Amino acid sequence: MPLYNTATAAAALDVTPKWLDNLLSHNDIHGLQPESQGVSRRLSLSTITILSLAKELIDTLELTVPAALRVATRIVASPASELIISTRLRVTLEPDALKADVLARLVRAVEIAPTPRRGRPPKR
Repeated sequence: MPLYNTATAAAALDVTPKWLDNLLSHNDIHGLQPESQGVSRRLSLSTITILSLAKELIDTLELTVPAALRVATRIVASPASELIISTRLRVTLEPDALKADVLARLVRAVEIAPTPRRGRPPKR
C-alpha cells in the first residue's frame, strides 16, 4: 500500500500543508503514528480517506475538527458504512464513491505536489 507525504495529501484534500500539519499534530488519528520533530509524516490511503470525509463534515455540517474526525473514523470503520445516531437519524456513506474521489484526487496531487526536500540546501 503506498504512503503519501503531507504535501501530496494536502493538495488532494484541497487544504494548505500548514492546516493539515496542525490537524495531524493536534488530533489523535487512528493508524497515524506520531513522529518526532524533523521526520516527515507518511499517510496511508485509509488515513487520507478519513481526513477527506472529516473535511467534508467540517465544510458541510460545520463540525469541529475533533468531532468530524471521530464521526469520519466511526463511519469508515463501520461494516455498513453508516453511523446510527438515534432511532430516527443515520449518517450513511457511499464508500465506493468516496474512495474513487480520493484516489482521483491523489493521482492529480502526486503530479503537482513536489516531494519536500529535507536538510540544508546545497551550497552555491
